[in-house]
This record gives sequence, structure tokens and C-alpha cells, in this order.
Amino acid sequence: MWLSDETLEVNFYFPANGILILPLPLPFSSPLSTGIIHQMKGDYETALKLHKTHLSIAQELTDYAAQGRAYGNMGNAYNALGAFDQAVRYHRQELQISMEVNDRASQASTHGNLAVAYQALGAHDRALQHYQNHLNIARELRDVQSEARALGNLGNFHCSRGEFPQAVPYYEQYLRLSPDLQDMESEGKVCHNLGYAHYCLGSYQDAIKYYEQDLALAKDLHDKLSQAKAYCNLGLAFKALGNFTKAEECQKYLLSLAQSLNNAQARFRALGNLGDIFVCKKDVTGAIQFYEQQLALAHQMKERRMEACAYASLGATYRLVQKYDKSLGYHTQELEVYQELGDVPGECKAHGHLAAVYMALGKYAMAFKSYEEQLELGRRLKDPGIEAQVYGNMGITKMNVGVMEEAIGYLEQQLATLQQLSGNEAVLDRGRAYGNLGDCYEALGDFEEAIKYYDQYLSVAQSLNRMQDQEKAYRGLGNGHRAMGNLQQSLVCFEKRLVVAHELGECGGKAQAYGELGALHSQLGNYEQAISCLERQLGIARDTQDRPLEGDASCGLGVVYQSMGEYETALRCHQSDLEIAEETGSPARQGRAYGNLGLTYESLGNYERAVVFQEQHLSVAAQTNDLAAKTLAYGSLGRTHHALQNYSQAVMYLQEGEWWGWGIEGRMGYSYIYIYILYNNNTVLHRVHRL
Repeated sequence: MWLSDETLEVNFYFPANGILILPLPLPFSSPLSTGIIHQMKGDYETALKLHKTHLSIAQELTDYAAQGRAYGNMGNAYNALGAFDQAVRYHRQELQISMEVNDRASQASTHGNLAVAYQALGAHDRALQHYQNHLNIARELRDVQSEARALGNLGNFHCSRGEFPQAVPYYEQYLRLSPDLQDMESEGKVCHNLGYAHYCLGSYQDAIKYYEQDLALAKDLHDKLSQAKAYCNLGLAFKALGNFTKAEECQKYLLSLAQSLNNAQARFRALGNLGDIFVCKKDVTGAIQFYEQQLALAHQMKERRMEACAYASLGATYRLVQKYDKSLGYHTQELEVYQELGDVPGECKAHGHLAAVYMALGKYAMAFKSYEEQLELGRRLKDPGIEAQVYGNMGITKMNVGVMEEAIGYLEQQLATLQQLSGNEAVLDRGRAYGNLGDCYEALGDFEEAIKYYDQYLSVAQSLNRMQDQEKAYRGLGNGHRAMGNLQQSLVCFEKRLVVAHELGECGGKAQAYGELGALHSQLGNYEQAISCLERQLGIARDTQDRPLEGDASCGLGVVYQSMGEYETALRCHQSDLEIAEETGSPARQGRAYGNLGLTYESLGNYERAVVFQEQHLSVAAQTNDLAAKTLAYGSLGRTHHALQNYSQAVMYLQEGEWWGWGIEGRMGYSYIYIYILYNNNTVLHRVHRL
């Protein structure tokens, strides 16, 4: 993609102090002009020598204005060389002189150059103040050109910090000045940056509007490279909206322009973006073909970094289709290339990719080791963004192995590290960390603490208008309140979750929301509402041909009918759940169905059949090492054998159930266990709470 590469057009410009206009004393006009020429050619060392000569002559003649210009040009040269502390030193001297001679135009441009240098040094507060001073003076002078530069740089400043809501108004003000500027090239860059800012804010329609303006300007200028960039970014925005046809069309225009320009890098990007679109279309075969073309092009160009990028895309795609051996192979090659190149940021990413594959395989120890290596590299890079992300992933890894206390520690480290970062992305990451902490405390049975974190997660999601995160937060709040017995509050949360799920229009989310709402209505005794919700879930499952989801809905309906005493209907539902579980090869769902069939036969008084199904339930639980399911099966077998007057067997099963229950809860004296299933990062965690 092109978004990150050509987003920020930071203007390192020469001070607008009339160097080439004002009549200058003959003896030193030559070093001044020659210095500027060398600087424009990129020969900064020679330029510096000439600027110093210019300064010496100006000092001999006590020409303060000329001294100021010399200091400014030296500052610009040091800026171009990356010696920003030196740039600040000379620009401050320039500013002092321009204030003494009351040259407001020079003051404006010097504030701009100081801002650029301070920003490069990480002194963001000082940079912002100088950018603002530049804007204020330009407006005071009614200098439209200078005002436009200041507005553009203020937009770039906020954009570079991820502060997109603050960046947008500055870019918009620039565009209002553009008719007076008659600078189509700069106008195109600002349209590009506005498109990028809106893209990052999730305002994809607005992003498309500005990218289309950028494209139109590039066509007017007959600038094929800018057209290529605009098509690239338009395609990405259409992809984000789910308009894959338009997205593909734009990326094919990019590919065509790249070929006409003989620009291999642009061609590489186009192939990668087309691969990404085909992944979204679930055409994995097509995606792999594009990524393989990327890899072949990288080999042809002998570009090792591009090669690593193609390996990364192929690895990620094979992970999506659960071909983990191939995925590991490609990500291992990706890592090896980056290690050969000594590319630490690349190594860092590759370790993260390998960890993701190990997570998908359930090899959590190996995933954690990869994250540790990634964290070490992140620290070497002194990149708090990487560190925060890795702490979060380490926390999630610990959640998946059920070590919630350790998970909490890593998630708290993630939150602490995120305090060093600004911008909406960091705010969103904080919100998601709150959500994961809520999940941890819910797993530990501390529902009050869980609800506090879910509330914070919801607040962040609402402030950023992130609908998917709102949906997850409402789900957590609904589960937390239900576990505490606050069923009406839980109902409100689940209903709000359903509203958000409908706004998102994603079938899986709607189905889950209907399922949870149905289960809660059943718990409240609202059986008609429960059946209505679960039948909607079943309808979505059948429409989308999602067999596991169809089984879940059948299971839920069976539980409701069982509660209503309609045992024959319940049996049909649970039998359907079992058939789907056997068809899809899901041991956990098979165990669930066996258990529910056993409970229904127990309710019918058919204890012999109940025993048969509960023994199958216990067998599956033993095979999958599901402690909660074992406890439920032992308890049910104890009850049914008691009803059959097989007292010695009843005692044996109940004692076994009590022993396993001790292992789960850490205490005795309970009869029923409810199993909550948490979906977090596509990993199912089984968590057990005492009712």
C-alpha cells in the first residue's frame, strides 16, 4: 500500500526573507547565491562552507539582515543533514536578528523552520508553538503563501502524531486558500493528506472524496506517478468500505500505470494490494497467485526486503486457510531475510508473524517465546508502540493458557507503555487492553472489577465511534451483569449489543447477539422471546451455511424447550446439535450435545438412556481434558444412579465430581456449574464460575 509512504509532505523550505530579491552588496552576493545553488543540489557540506563565508562578510559589514539570512541558510543546511540541534542553534540566532530588525516575514518563516527542527528532535510542544507562531504572523501580514505553508505544516504535525481530528481542519483551511495559490501540485498533496487523515479516522467516504480530488489534479498535471498513488489509495479506501469491485479496479489502474512507468516498486505494491483484496473476497487461490507474482518480481529485482514482504503475505494467507506448516515456512524465510539484512524492524515484525501462527496452532509456549524475542527487539528500537503491542499479545497468550494473574500483569504493562503514546490508535489500544483486563477478571470471578474495565472499554469505543469495539464491550458488560445476577442490566447491555451488531451488518455478530439474548430471556423465564431470538440465530446460520452456528442455535433452543417442559422438542434440537457436531468433527460440541441429551432423558425419567449419554459426555470430556465438562458429567451420573438406586455408584460419581470441582473452583460445596465461552482473538477459552 502507499498510504504510509507518501502521506506526510513536511515542508523543509528556505526562509521567505527575500534572499534573491533584495539588492545585496557586491562583495558577498556570490557566496550567498552559490551556497543556495549547492544547497538546492543537495551538496550541503559545500553549501555550509559558502554560508559561513557569507556570514563572515555580513558580520564584517555589520549587516544584521544579511547575517540573519546566513544563519537561516546554515540552519536549513544542518536540517537537511539531520543535525537538528545545530539547525535549532542557527535558526534561533536568525530569529533573534529578525526580531531586532523587525522583519516579520523572516520571523514567520524562521518559526516554521524552528518548528520542523524541534519536531525532528521530539520536542513536540515547542514545535507546535513555533508552527502556531508562523501561522499567526502570516495571517497578520496577510501573506497567503506563508499562511498556506503554516497550515500545511500544522496539519502534517498533527497527522504525524496520529492526531487526525486536529489535522483535518488545518488541511481544510489550506484548501480554502488554494484558489489564490494557483499551486495544483501542493493542492494535490494536501488532498492526499486529507484523504489519509479521514482514512485513519475510519471516514472512508470522506477519504474517497479527497483521493478523487487528488486524482483529478494529478490528471490535470499529466503526472502519472501521482495518479498511480491516488489510484492506490482510492483502492484501499474502497476495500475498507467492502467495495471490492471498485477496489480491484483501482489497483488494476495502479498496476497498468506502474507498467507504463516501468516502476517495479509500484507494480510490487499493486500486486500486493490485489492479493489483499482477493483475501477479503475469500478467494485465497487468487490472492496466493498475486503474492507469488510479488515474490517472483522481488527475486527478479534482487530486492531482499521486497522478498521478505512477499514471504510475509504468503505466510499470513496460508495461516488464514489453516495451512500452518506452509505459513511457518514462509514466515521463517521472512525472518531469515531480515536477519541477513540486519533489518531489526523487519525481524521484529517477523517474530510477531511467527507468534501468530503458533497461537493459531495452540502452541502457546512457542508463541510466548516469539513474543519475548519481539519484545527484546522492540526495546532495542526504543519503540513504545511495538512494546505496548507485544505486552498485549503476551497477556492474551497467558489468557489462552488460563494464567489470568500473569495475563493481568502483562496487560497492565501494556497500559503503562501506551501512556507514552498519543493519537487515536493508542487510545483504541488502551480501550482494547481494558476489554482484555475485563475478560481476565471475569475469568477469575471478580465480576465487579470486570465490569469496571468493560465500562472503560465502552467509553473509549464510543469516543472513537468504533462500532465493533462497542459491540464487544456490551457483550462483556452483559456477561458480567448476568454473572452477578443483575439480569435486567444484562438484558439492556445485550439489547444494545444487538442494535450495534445490526448497524455493523455482520452476520456472525448478529447471530451471536441473538444467541446471548435468547439465553438471557430463557434465564428470565421469557421463553417466547428466547425462542424468537434463537430462531433468528438459527435462520442466520442456515442462510450463511454456518453449520457450527446452526448447532449452537439448536442447542440453545433445546435448553429453552427443556426449561418449558417440552422434552420431545428439546430432544430433537439436541439430536440436531449432535449430528452437526459429528459432521463438523467438533469434540467439544459433541460432548455438549451428549450432556444435554442426558439431562433431557433424566427429566423424562428415562434414567438408563440418561446414563448412556452422560457416559459418552464423560468420555469426550476425558479425551479433551475439559475439567468443567468432567465435573458436569460426574454430577449428572451421580444423580441418575441415585435415581436408579445404584447408591454406591452414585456416591463414587459424586465424589469424583466434587474432586474435579475442587480443582476448578478451589473450594467445595456447590452443585451446579455454568460454563461461559469467551471468544477472544479467535481463541476459545473455557471459564467456569459458581452459580
